[in-house]
Amino acid sequence: MAVQVSITNWAFWCGSNDHANLKYGTPGLLQSSKTGIGKADLASGLKPAWKRRLDLYGRAAAEVLATTLRTDDNPYIVFASRHGNIERTVELLHQVITDEALSPADFGMSVHNALVGIASINWSITESHTAVAAGPDSLVAGMTEAICQINDTNLPVILCYIDLPLPDVYRLLEQDAQTGTALAVRFEPLLNASQANSYTAEFGPTSKTPRVSAPLEAERFAKFLESGPSNHTLAGTNGCWTVSKNA
Repeated sequence: MAVQVSITNWAFWCGSNDHANLKYGTPGLLQSSKTGIGKADLASGLKPAWKRRLDLYGRAAAEVLATTLRTDDNPYIVFASRHGNIERTVELLHQVITDEALSPADFGMSVHNALVGIASINWSITESHTAVAAGPDSLVAGMTEAICQINDTNLPVILCYIDLPLPDVYRLLEQDAQTGTALAVRFEPLLNASQANSYTAEFGPTSKTPRVSAPLEAERFAKFLESGPSNHTLAGTNGCWTVSKNA
């Protein structure tokens, strides 16, 4: 399966509350790179009433998503995350076992696609969205959904992936690297062969490229879009996507 797409914008955030990096651009061109980006600096495109409801997880996702949006935009959004907002979920579990009253805010924002709902309201996005959680293959599965949607709807599609390190109580269950990572990639229909930033995305059942953690895979894909080689493979457990820049 091979699909022709255009990748027009990307954004990547990694780190934690006070020691984070943010960079974004168009393929082959780094437009901005900032270090020391704290939680308060993120999600500047959200109205204050919505921004106050978000923790680091939501703000980092909103920041990279906003960078790939355009004025009067109405794209299809694919939101991918392995663990979702796990900090809020753990807090809810703690409230249950200690017989405390559950926080309505934590409950509402722990839903897997809660951030996309806030983004849709804030930026008046009326197009549908999909939330994906596929274990260690969450990024690859998100890519699959994004490419299938652009092939089916012929609309711009933004893939937004985020995962933060697991809380201490679950940390030993995760063997992969523990790094806070958020990635957004904007795909658009390829209207003609000469269109700028055109790529071929091809799905295969196996890959010679060893599978790495989704956060590291997201970082490598961002580097590929920034200034990397002519192709990059996102390897998963049950398949892979090889994305190649067209000549």
